[in-house]
Amino acid sequence: MPAQEPSRTENRLLVGLFLVALAYSLHGVTYHWTKSFLSGHEFRQTQTALITHYIDRDDNFSLLYETPIVGKPWVSILLEVPLYEWAVVGLSRLTGLPHFMAARTVSAVCFYLTLPAFYLLLGKFNLPRPRRLLVLALILCAPVYLYYTRAFLIDAMAFMFSAWWLLAFVRTMDERRWPWLVLASVAGTGAALVKSATFAVWLPPAVVYGAWQLWRALRARSGWRAPLRTTVWGLATVVVALGALRAWVAYTDPIKAAHASAWLFTSKNLSLGNWGLFDPRPLLSAEVWRNLLHCWEQAIVSRWIIAGGLLIGLALPRVRGPVLALGAAFFAAQALFPNAYAYQDYYFYSCAVFVLAALGFTLIGLLDTRWPRVLVALVGLVLFGAQVRAYWQDYRVGQSADLQGGLPYTEVLRDHTPPNTVLVIAGADWAAITPYYAQRKALMIRNGLEYDRNYLLRALQDLQDEEVSALVLHGNLRTYRDLIMLLAAQLDFDPDAPVFSYADVDVYVPRVYAASMRARLQAGQPYAGVTVHPAPQTEDTVRNRVVITAERAAAEFRRFVPAPHEADFRFGLGWMGPPDRSVLSAHPEASLWVRPPPDARRITWVVGLFPGAYEEPAEQTDGVLFTITGESPDGSHRRIYQRALDPVRHPGDRGEQRLVCDYQTRPGEVLRFTTGSYGSYQRDWAYIAEIRIEP
Repeated sequence: MPAQEPSRTENRLLVGLFLVALAYSLHGVTYHWTKSFLSGHEFRQTQTALITHYIDRDDNFSLLYETPIVGKPWVSILLEVPLYEWAVVGLSRLTGLPHFMAARTVSAVCFYLTLPAFYLLLGKFNLPRPRRLLVLALILCAPVYLYYTRAFLIDAMAFMFSAWWLLAFVRTMDERRWPWLVLASVAGTGAALVKSATFAVWLPPAVVYGAWQLWRALRARSGWRAPLRTTVWGLATVVVALGALRAWVAYTDPIKAAHASAWLFTSKNLSLGNWGLFDPRPLLSAEVWRNLLHCWEQAIVSRWIIAGGLLIGLALPRVRGPVLALGAAFFAAQALFPNAYAYQDYYFYSCAVFVLAALGFTLIGLLDTRWPRVLVALVGLVLFGAQVRAYWQDYRVGQSADLQGGLPYTEVLRDHTPPNTVLVIAGADWAAITPYYAQRKALMIRNGLEYDRNYLLRALQDLQDEEVSALVLHGNLRTYRDLIMLLAAQLDFDPDAPVFSYADVDVYVPRVYAASMRARLQAGQPYAGVTVHPAPQTEDTVRNRVVITAERAAAEFRRFVPAPHEADFRFGLGWMGPPDRSVLSAHPEASLWVRPPPDARRITWVVGLFPGAYEEPAEQTDGVLFTITGESPDGSHRRIYQRALDPVRHPGDRGEQRLVCDYQTRPGEVLRFTTGSYGSYQRDWAYIAEIRIEP
């Protein structure tokens, strides 16, 4: 597009328009700045915030950072190199700002640092400087750049790196100078490692520009060296970035693939499943297009204005090229990742700039026609007014919520579960909202996996050395008894007695904490909407708990050293077998309490399941859990040993089993030997033959 010098009046108006747009942008970005509610795809923001929290808390600035939301190993969801999170922690430590305000600051600084790159890129279209401000004003007023520039998201940083990379690429191809190549390598690597999906959106425009440069070199017919130099310089701008991205994927994919559920986040699964990369089927889906068009209206401006503006621009010869190129870049992004853009409006942060620039060129093209200036101004006012209306009708409403983040039930979990404990959460997929606001690590059972017994057993086994302080069930899973029974056996809570509920959330607490939590909640300041359930009759006075006298111990528990002093057997204490080899029937739930000697170092526990539990094909056990728990006088407890016997699936679990573990005594600690259901109670015919606690 050839340059056309605007009038002095037009220049002044455009500068004034830019300044108004900048003020409007600063107001929108900083509105409710001190509210810690992370409005806008809170599930994704809280994930980034939780990563930041544990980087800061543990002083862990390594590449193996924790994302503690899908269980152990906590180092599992390594999606991005945490440059953004490191910047947030650094700013927070430097200024004392809370993480959410430091994050908003980092995001805002990244966005506004992107504007100079846009300004310089617009110069490639021979656009006079004041007219470039018109395009920047449209970008500043876009709802997506008001709302998500204040978000706890990596997108603004990836956006900044991508824009500067494209500028450096263009300048490198034009000037073949090393400083621009270095900038391209640095910015491209930053973009690729912070968010590769954003960087990918900026590659097609560069490919087109590079192909045009190569075509020019070939057309000159000056030999093979010029095209080769063009190719080498072009590839040099991305080789470092793509090499670093490849190395990161090779480093992180095996870690994610080895995890019980984080395999979903391997590069292949993200690209083909979550994003729909290179999958034409979503682009033929009416539902996908309905969602895409809704996102246009939510994040940018009315679909009709976008369509009309692009068509008018294509009809104007002076700006047809820029409008076509920029519009194509906008659509190419959605064609690359149709699922991501259709269902997550914040993805438009990476590509909305292209269509906004195209609409800006349409306005500039109208200025160069014979249209009356008043009419062109009216068209511009309609466009800017539609942007303002879109923001105030949607994003502004969410941004105006006078909340500090979280819900009453997450406040209960934060206030009344022990620090450094773990939550097990089902029915919320992998949304980090509950663990972030509760400030606890979590095993979040991804949607669909609550029916996968093998996964559940593996994920719970991974938590053996952690203390689980609550089970949080959302929605329909509150009535899914198979899941509740399995988790109750593993986590030692009453499957019929949630401690409290909030809306469609039930919270169960292990028996060791349940009574005290109920008492604190009933006696303390109420949490709005939280219903505390009455204690079941069995709580704290276990169903069949009996004292074992010294005389009974000497007579019946000769193979138990030391002898137990208390018992709680669901079906009562009963011995089976011949007198010289009788065993204690321990159908779940069954518990024995034993005081270990002070010099104890080793525990031997001889247990088994009666053959009838697994020999009848029509009715078989699904396993029994044998657990040793240490209970301290202060009410705390620790899991010392746990073993599941599942003789149907594992023939090696048949017959008598000798369970042995090392043990280190603690002052006043009592050992509780428990049998628990591994799912249902059907034919869980367990027995205990012997217990020995020895030096």
